[in-house]
Amino acid sequence: MSTKALRKEEEENLLRRADDLCRQNNLRLTPIRERVYRELVQSGGPVGAYDLVDRLSNEKKRLAPVTIYRALDFLRDAGLVHRLATQNSYVISHGQPDMNAMKIMFVDAKTGETVEVHSSEVAEAVRKAAEQAGFKSVSPFMEVEGEIAQ
Repeated sequence: MSTKALRKEEEENLLRRADDLCRQNNLRLTPIRERVYRELVQSGGPVGAYDLVDRLSNEKKRLAPVTIYRALDFLRDAGLVHRLATQNSYVISHGQPDMNAMKIMFVDAKTGETVEVHSSEVAEAVRKAAEQAGFKSVSPFMEVEGEIAQ
């Protein structure tokens, strides 16, 4: 199978997963939410909200940024995308970690390329550190900026 065909198959699997997840949780994947998600899937990497506005608008009608932000909030709350604070952008989620694991997103500071890893060890270390600090962690997600080894 060619790389292009493999990429297309991965895109379709992600889109199918989003549709299934929304149905299972009685969430509505509206046309604009689907368009935003599809654009993120096809981009293959982090994309800013205003870039999405530009990509999804046409000559006749420019989408309002608030429309894109609402769609992104929905997709983030549904667990389909992550907001990368270091890049001020959004990237596709590749699934939820096991119950006791934490999702770690490694972000290359130069290229914006991301690598998603799920780790029980990191989750336990964060839980212990939070407990010592008298803090309860709400989100099992961590973002680490650096350089991807060549």
